[in-house]
Parts: sequence; structure tokens; C-alpha cells
Amino acid sequence: MSVYGYVRTSDKEQHNDRQITNIKRYCPEILDENIFIDKITGKTYYRPEYSILTRILRSGDILILSELDRLGRTKAGIKDELDLLKKKGIRIKCLDIPSTLFDAEGKEQDLILDLVTTILVEVYSTLAQQELERKEMRQRQGIEEAKKRGVYKGRAPIEVDMIKFGNIYERWRAGQLKTIEARALSGLKNNTFYRTVERYERENHLGCFASEAI
Repeated sequence: MSVYGYVRTSDKEQHNDRQITNIKRYCPEILDENIFIDKITGKTYYRPEYSILTRILRSGDILILSELDRLGRTKAGIKDELDLLKKKGIRIKCLDIPSTLFDAEGKEQDLILDLVTTILVEVYSTLAQQELERKEMRQRQGIEEAKKRGVYKGRAPIEVDMIKFGNIYERWRAGQLKTIEARALSGLKNNTFYRTVERYERENHLGCFASEAI
């Protein structure tokens, strides 16, 4: 049995220290290398570190989450991930759902805890989706108000860390990363990713990007 932790921040400017601290406080013996961290929105279900983690997890392993919504932001998405992990025999411990932290003794205790956990997961996943919907509504309302005032200018140009991108690019060109993985790690959408590839190759006097990497 191995113990793992998963951390996700929905914005690259957010810090993940709080989640890591909470996981280590609960399980001081967890190895740093067993904590997987993604900096990507929970609205997408492709997360490179999480994808690697799910390939590593084996039946009997324990996965610790600071909050349930680290698995995703929609109710259906969270439940799908929980079902997949449960089928693999993974024990999930969510620090914000106390019933998941207890080690049941006996079949009756196990059934009671499972029932309580199911109810709490339903509540917490519903709240996570409602918060996402409220956030999106506030964003839409803010954009509409800005348009009315004539001050809405759309998204600012995306700034790319070309040193970081260069490392991702080399791994992508070498076939170590699929395009979808390279895009996720760089935080770029499809068109922006390829424009950045062209820029990187132009600035470094490289040839056209290899089609086999796609």
C-alpha cells in the first residue's frame, strides 16, 4: 500500500502551499514525490499530473485530497472520478469530509460510514458546482457591464514564459509528451500553442515543427 496526495489550483497565480500543508499535516509520512500538483482549471478533465497519478495508483493505495472539488468542479465530474477510483480499489481521504478519514471496524461500521460518506459527497459536489455556476454568472455580468460602459477590451495578450516553454517543446519534439500533454503543461490552447511553437522555432532558428510529435 502506498499513500499519495493530489493538489490542484484553478489559477496559475494561486498558491498550492495551503493544500500541501494540509495533506502533510494529516499524513506527515507522505513522500514529497508522491504529491502530484496540477495548476489548471477544474472545468477541464485533462490534467497531466492527475493523469500520471491515476496510472500509478494500485488497488489498496490511499489518495489524500485537501478538498473534494480538487477532483473537479461539476457534480457529475466529481462523481465520475470517485467511481473510477473506487473501481480501482483506491481509498479516498478528503480532509473536508471527516467520514472518509475513519478506518471502519466490522462490516456494519463500514456500511454506516459508506452511507454517511455518500450523503456528504452528494452535498459537497452540489455546492462545488453551484459555486462554479455563480462564478461564471458573475464573470458574464461583469463583461456585460464593461461592454455597456465601453471599457471591455477582451482578454489581454497571453504572456508565455519561453524558457519554460522551451523545456516543454524539447520534450514534445522528442516524443516524450503528446500534444495534448504539452498544451496542458504550457497552459495554452490549441492555436496559441502552435503559434508559440512557431515563435520558439523562429527565435531559436529551428526548422518547422515535426508532424510526428502531433
